[in-house]
Amino acid sequence: MASKFKDTKELVDAYENGFIGAECDPEDVAKLLGELKHPLFGASAWELDSSGEGKLSLPFKSLLKFDKGFGPAERQTTGDCVSHATRNAVDITRAVEIDIKGEPESFEARGATEAIYQSRSHMGQGMTCSGAARYVNQVGGVLIRKDYELVNLSKYNSSLGARKRIPNQIYKTEAKKHQVKTISLVSTIEEARDALANGYALSCCSGLGFSSSRDKNGIAARRGSWAHAMAWIACDDTREIYDETLFLIQNSWGKWNGGPKKHGQPDGSFWVREKDARSILNARGSFVFSDVDGFPAKQLPDYGLGDWS
Repeated sequence: MASKFKDTKELVDAYENGFIGAECDPEDVAKLLGELKHPLFGASAWELDSSGEGKLSLPFKSLLKFDKGFGPAERQTTGDCVSHATRNAVDITRAVEIDIKGEPESFEARGATEAIYQSRSHMGQGMTCSGAARYVNQVGGVLIRKDYELVNLSKYNSSLGARKRIPNQIYKTEAKKHQVKTISLVSTIEEARDALANGYALSCCSGLGFSSSRDKNGIAARRGSWAHAMAWIACDDTREIYDETLFLIQNSWGKWNGGPKKHGQPDGSFWVREKDARSILNARGSFVFSDVDGFPAKQLPDYGLGDWS
């Protein structure tokens, strides 16, 4: 097990020099899909077809209502990017549901990443997005940030998951109290757009790297290769900037990037163009999450869509 990365620069340098934090395993994806009631988002959420067309969808803003530090608050310090991407996607999905119902007290706390990372099948660094999706849906769930007495998960401690130090009664039994009901593979731009338009965020594994600087539209250009996972937290299909769909990606590297922002995006996030988003989806490591059986249509809250800051 490699030592923890001391700062963001050390972490970024590692990724740019071939560090593997995420893997897309075609065999495991195929195995997982065979285990699921709703394996493919396009087939299971057909009633959502085209629901995001022409819309600006910002589901991350529901999570910001409950956690204003969402984004840079927990900087990844080991190879657990998949657990951050998965936790972030699940937290946004459940935050949207709570926001719609008007029950803020039921949010309790952010999800914890450590048990998700512990679920990998080896002691080395990195894991698959399919493995993380399987854990939150079948093996355990999403532990929330609190002190469980046997293990304290109230603050991010990457060594707990990296060294598999979470007791089984917490890792499985307590996690199942917050089990994700439905997971599905997302394969197309249209599916990702429609998922986000209904408050369902994505965790995506791929080999694409991006610039640490955002342009005047908040967009980061593709640069290099990262074996990495990040969460997709918003979608802009208004085509006001380019005649294409844009997606907002939340990284797990703290305040690693800079430049202009759009629509109140969190620190550590950046918009990507459609061609880059498509390349990520083509890796077949992108999963969407639902807290109920299937993916019912949802009307997102009014986030003040005219705010371009």
